[in-house]
Amino acid sequence: MGYFADVCTRSDNLRPACSSCQQIGTPCEYIKQDASTFDAASLRILDRLSVIENLVRGLHPSQSLNFSSPSASSSSQRQPVFILPSEIAGIPGSERVTFALNLDASFRAATDKILQWPVFEKPLSPLQRLRFVDFHGSEAHTYLDDLLTQSDISTLRPSLDSSRDPSISINISTERSDIEQLVDQFFTRVNIKNPILSRQVASQYCQQYYEHGPLFNLETCLVLLMCSLGAVSMEFDPFDEGQSPGNSPYSSSRVANLRLGSCYFVAAEKRLGSAISNINTLAIQCLCLAGIYHMYLIRPMHALRMFHAAGSSLQILASTGADSHQGKSQIYSSLFWTCYKSEREILAEIPICAPALREPGTTDSYPPPPQATSTVPCEWASYEEDSWYFFLSEIALRRITDHVAEVVSNHIDANIRSYNSRSIEELIPIVAEFERQAETFRENLPPAIQFPDVPEIASTEWKQYSRGRYYRVLELMHRPFLFTAIHEPGCSTVVQALAEKALVNALRYLQHSLVSHRHHGTWLQLRNELKEASLLLAASKSTGLKMPHGWEAGVAKSLATFDYWLWEFPSCRTYANVILALTDSPLTSTDGEMPTSFT
Repeated sequence: MGYFADVCTRSDNLRPACSSCQQIGTPCEYIKQDASTFDAASLRILDRLSVIENLVRGLHPSQSLNFSSPSASSSSQRQPVFILPSEIAGIPGSERVTFALNLDASFRAATDKILQWPVFEKPLSPLQRLRFVDFHGSEAHTYLDDLLTQSDISTLRPSLDSSRDPSISINISTERSDIEQLVDQFFTRVNIKNPILSRQVASQYCQQYYEHGPLFNLETCLVLLMCSLGAVSMEFDPFDEGQSPGNSPYSSSRVANLRLGSCYFVAAEKRLGSAISNINTLAIQCLCLAGIYHMYLIRPMHALRMFHAAGSSLQILASTGADSHQGKSQIYSSLFWTCYKSEREILAEIPICAPALREPGTTDSYPPPPQATSTVPCEWASYEEDSWYFFLSEIALRRITDHVAEVVSNHIDANIRSYNSRSIEELIPIVAEFERQAETFRENLPPAIQFPDVPEIASTEWKQYSRGRYYRVLELMHRPFLFTAIHEPGCSTVVQALAEKALVNALRYLQHSLVSHRHHGTWLQLRNELKEASLLLAASKSTGLKMPHGWEAGVAKSLATFDYWLWEFPSCRTYANVILALTDSPLTSTDGEMPTSFT
């Protein structure tokens, strides 16, 4: 069965011997996995995952360009060198490049780095630049005040916090019907995207809660966290554009749900101390859910603290081998990947510290398929299987994005700093290979995650978020051409055509994004909308670039989204200030359809 039938005990499963075994000159040993232990559905899932993994392992674009500065060369030599595909072999003067799935590459492709492009310097000069120290210990700057406004929870919307408003009389419930409703909402709206809890085990904890009430232990803490997330999460509505009165950010129903969630979370917080001092799966689940709750409320710095604590505990388990008995379990692996990607997604945008979790040691560390049990209803078994599909595809696409970010950020940084700069034409075959791999990845997604293109709606959250990541990686891989077209108007028509692909996918992302749906990635969506809108505005004045139809409406929609979330997330004002500064600048050319103010 290929990759999933015989797994090398040491490294990357290359045949006849893995890379590590070749290096040290020892026989390559494999452990035979018995495929007969999986049912037919699991075997189909494994086959899909094998396709996805092979795509990721093959996505080391040929003849990639080494734009790293001399100071970085020594560290890059310590990274593994990947073999380049044969399709584009033989390009004169090209070199092999080292790839590392590191946080630095993601940060260099993030929002703040884009806003430091030369084209933005003059129009954004009136805005305040805030200083912080990044994880390298270097001084960095940003126009966005997330870090400052999130540093103290007392600065957040007090009317949503039942613990600080005596006029709000809400208490946690011990009634089975109340808890069951909230827990059901948690599993159907939250856990399906990050499957870190078993419904069967969660039901046992709930039963203890019904029988004994809210005790001061981690089992009760987990129940309360599920209830808090069940209260604040929203049912997915693909038609929700945030325009109807019922979708007002301060409508009575939404405020009531936020207050109810806050009530349960405050009670859970009183029990989270035990999760910090204990290092086991239950404690890590509590910390991870606390982080997810903060992400739902657009508190990225508070979420980072929770994910970092969870990751530290996971890293201790992994480093000491204490997880060996559960390292292959579906829940443990899902917990690892949820903490891993959640922490790094925040740090990629605000890189204030190193992540707690290191890269997984082996490529077979994907979560295994959920185990079917007779106690789980067929409906939930199907949900868990589709959830597993989504989770794995998200991990795989994240790895693809990291590879693309490495190439893109190296090229743009080299051109900005004018060292070891290479011709943009040398990237053309590389990006063509990236695009081919991304299309193949999309084609191999299972039916539950297959998504249509805009303007057709995505009918489920799985399809919605998979589509968003897909559009962003397409824009990212074409970003070097857009950078060149903006800063070098006399570039070739081929480069301009590829730059326009970046613009098309930037607009697609804005069109696809929902204005008012609350989810784990709401903060990331706001950052991404700012990024894509800024690129469209920068390109709108460039000669030779054809702007995609409807781009002004896309930028206006991003401003409407910032306006919608401003009530809960005051940093949206600094996001909007960037857009308005670019809109009012001679940099951009509009037809009067762009808003020029912000509430």
